Amino acid sequence: MSWKYQVGKTMNRSARFVAARMPVSRNFPRGKSYAYDIRRYLKDKPIQTIFDAGANVGQTSLFLSEHFLNAEIFAFEPVKETYETLVKNTLKKPNIRPVQLALGDREEEKLIELRAFSEVNTLVNSSSQVTSENTEMVKATTLDQFCQQHQIERINLLKMDVQGYELKILQGAKCFLENSLVDFIYSEVDFNKTNPECQDFDEINTFLSNYGFHFSRFYEVWCWGEDKQYFGFCNALFVNQRLIESA
Repeated sequence: MSWKYQVGKTMNRSARFVAARMPVSRNFPRGKSYAYDIRRYLKDKPIQTIFDAGANVGQTSLFLSEHFLNAEIFAFEPVKETYETLVKNTLKKPNIRPVQLALGDREEEKLIELRAFSEVNTLVNSSSQVTSENTEMVKATTLDQFCQQHQIERINLLKMDVQGYELKILQGAKCFLENSLVDFIYSEVDFNKTNPECQDFDEINTFLSNYGFHFSRFYEVWCWGEDKQYFGFCNALFVNQRLIESA
C-alpha cells in the first residue's frame, strides 16, 4: 500500500472529523461531506432515524454517529461473521442498533454470495439457491415491514451500499416513499449499465424522481488506473422535494 494512499486516507479522515464538529456555515464548500450537506439542508431540524443498509462492519454507522449524535442508527448486515464484527465495533455506541437482516423487496430467506472482502458480498448473483462454502443463507425483509414491526414512523436518512441491490430495497419501501416518509437517500451508483453489482445512476434517479426526490450531487468518487484517470463509482445524495419546498 503506497504512502500516497495512506496520506490521502489520513487527510480524508481528518477532514471528516473536522466537518462533523463544525457548525453549519455557508463558507464550508458543498460536496465535501454528504453528512455536513444534510445538516445544511436541515438547518436546525434534528436527524432522529438513520437506516444503514449494507452496514458491513460499521464504518458508515460510526461515521454518521459522529455527525448526528442523537440519531438512532439501524445498521443492517445479514452475514453472520460480518454482523458479529459489526456488533463488536459498535459496542460503545448505544445509538447504533445492529440488525442481522438484509433489506429487499420481499420477506424471504436468500443465499448471499460471499467474497474475500466482505464489503462486496452480494445478493445480486445468488439466483441459484444451491449452498456452497462461498454462500450463506440470510434472512431478508422489506423496509416497510421492518418499520411497521418496530413502530418507525419516518426515516431521515437511508444509506445504501448493497452491491447492486439498491433498487430492490426501494421497491420494498414503496409505502414510505409514497407517503414521503424518507428525507434523504444516499446510495452507491455508477454509469456502467453492464455491471449488475453496482446500481445504475439513471435507473435509481428515474425511480426516485417518481417519488418526489431530487438528485443533489455526487460524493466520494472512486477512480482507477495508474493515474486515476478512469471513473469507477461514487455515491449520490437524493433529497425529498418536501425539504426543498420548506427551505
